[in-house]
Amino acid sequence: MEPMVFIFVSLTVCLFYSLALGSHLSQAPINGRKAEDTWRREAIQKLWDERKDMSYTPITHLAIPGMPDVDIIFKNESASRTGNLKHRFSWALFMWALIEGYIGKNTTIYEASSGNTASSEAYMARLIGVPFVAVVPNTTEDKKLERVVQYDGRFIKTEIGKNFDRAQLEAQVNNGFYMNQFSNADKAEEFHQSNGNSKESTNVFHEILCQLNDEKIGPPHFFVHSAGTGGTISSVGRYVKKYLIPTEVVLADSEFSIYYDYVVNQRFKREGGEPYWVSPGMAGTGFGYSGPAMHGKTTSLQPSVIDLAFKVPDLASTAAMHFLKKIGISGGTSTGLNFITALSLAAQRRTNSSNNDKLRIVVLLADNSTPYEDTYFNFSWISEKFHSHGGIPLLKCWERAIEHSYKHGGDPLKRGSLKCKRSFSDRYRRRHVPL
Repeated sequence: MEPMVFIFVSLTVCLFYSLALGSHLSQAPINGRKAEDTWRREAIQKLWDERKDMSYTPITHLAIPGMPDVDIIFKNESASRTGNLKHRFSWALFMWALIEGYIGKNTTIYEASSGNTASSEAYMARLIGVPFVAVVPNTTEDKKLERVVQYDGRFIKTEIGKNFDRAQLEAQVNNGFYMNQFSNADKAEEFHQSNGNSKESTNVFHEILCQLNDEKIGPPHFFVHSAGTGGTISSVGRYVKKYLIPTEVVLADSEFSIYYDYVVNQRFKREGGEPYWVSPGMAGTGFGYSGPAMHGKTTSLQPSVIDLAFKVPDLASTAAMHFLKKIGISGGTSTGLNFITALSLAAQRRTNSSNNDKLRIVVLLADNSTPYEDTYFNFSWISEKFHSHGGIPLLKCWERAIEHSYKHGGDPLKRGSLKCKRSFSDRYRRRHVPL
């Protein structure tokens, strides 16, 4: 057979089989999922409408009297619809899960959370019309759980550290979907700029740059944030690295969390931090009591995008919450941790800024003080829960160290570690060591 004739016959045969079989093979799956696809498109559209209504959360500049060459800039995520940083994070998780096909119109969403992510995910679930169940540690504040119920969610309480396995089990038994914020944050969090697309990125650092640009201010020298899942700070770190932005990303880690060693010393990738964890911790921050930090499984914190890390005593972070409230800034646990880290960083790096350019440090005000009124702002609770840490006397000592740094300059962590730790040690020795 001539070559051209052979090619013609082959193409004719292929075309025949395509016409005969193609419609039957290709249309059946599409028709079978048409209703589900329609629902999913509508759900995704609802999320984009929500993104449009989010607008930008405000930024506020805090002048430091003792360090006039420093500008600490709060990005106020408590102004979001659900009152915390996890609003944009939950939006990203739901968008990811919808696109990947994990959520259908009859899917119940389960999540392991200490509170803020739970309330924000409950909001997103109600927005798209699916049930939501939060599996929370039994130490979670009642006010946070009230927010879950406010958005038509339900919750199950478990022992701290066991809520992850319980959430996964509940999802399996009830044919639901375990969102798993710790495992999936790095997949869900956007870190692209959108390049002018009207469907703009939800990345918090993208917003910060836009807002500073509107004020004719350049990028911050530092971005400071704590980590729970590690998703937010890692998404910022990726954004900064991808677009070559001259900002250093700083991890603020709580006292008994393993993240500092995970980032700085490459530890706890195969071992958990349970032996080192001391209650109550700083709610919503830190990691360790639930096993090793395995990227993509138990945490989304990516060490390669972190430039600096600080380890901060829990009572110092709590004292920072109290000090901020005195000067009119209502912030929760991570906000206190972020602020004292920023003050310490400012004292160390302020001489590095030029004469005409203040040292700019952006910190996240992740949520307001309301959910913590019965805990971290309650002196009886502090006296009981932080007794082994030094209690109220050490809290007051740290608050004085922070106030001194704010008014007169100097590193509050350095000052506090000298004065507060020593005074606690002296009291402990007098009370517990026989004469």
